[in-house]
Amino acid sequence: MKRDILLCVAVALSVVASYMAYVAVQPVREDLYFSYTHVPVALICFLAFFVSLVASVMYLWKRKREYDRAAEVSTILGLVYGAVALISGAIWANASWGAYWNWDPKQATMLILWIAYMGYLSLKLSIGGHEKRALVGAVYNILAFSTIPLTFLSVTLWGSLHPKASEVSMSLPVKQTLSLNLIAALLFFVYLLITAFAVWSLEDRVNRLTYEKGGGGD
Repeated sequence: MKRDILLCVAVALSVVASYMAYVAVQPVREDLYFSYTHVPVALICFLAFFVSLVASVMYLWKRKREYDRAAEVSTILGLVYGAVALISGAIWANASWGAYWNWDPKQATMLILWIAYMGYLSLKLSIGGHEKRALVGAVYNILAFSTIPLTFLSVTLWGSLHPKASEVSMSLPVKQTLSLNLIAALLFFVYLLITAFAVWSLEDRVNRLTYEKGGGGD
């Protein structure tokens, strides 16, 4: 299957990137090793929430159930990537700043973002009726996306220990390694998104067949 090929390519890129990170490439600062994990998962987290935003907008426009489920699945993946970003960021902060958590603006806004999207899932679970749940969830999802620009701007708006992207200096081999990790993380995300949506489609088809069969027997 095509998605299996996608997974194989992602794994292969991860292996090559890992070799480059720990054998072939020696960064100037040892703590930059954490960037190979933290930066890709953080960016994919933002991408997942953007996909969720687009799906929610499409649901409000088309009112098709597939868009609502795509928004939900993408949000769940975004939360997973976001959790990894928070954990890896805390480990990197301890290596660089001497503390896992110090309420740096970047850390705080990332946590707010994560909590906001957890609220999206909690809200959907608390509402009965698919149409109402999807409608309210889509509106909330669009509002929750405002936390992402806040996270990006936090380094500029408030005094933050977190460096700006323009202030980070990396050698070409380090940039290449980081790029490979980013591509691998992106491919993993696409694979998980396609797989999760395929599972949901199969589950929905089974439920419909079960409902039709039950209705026919009455």
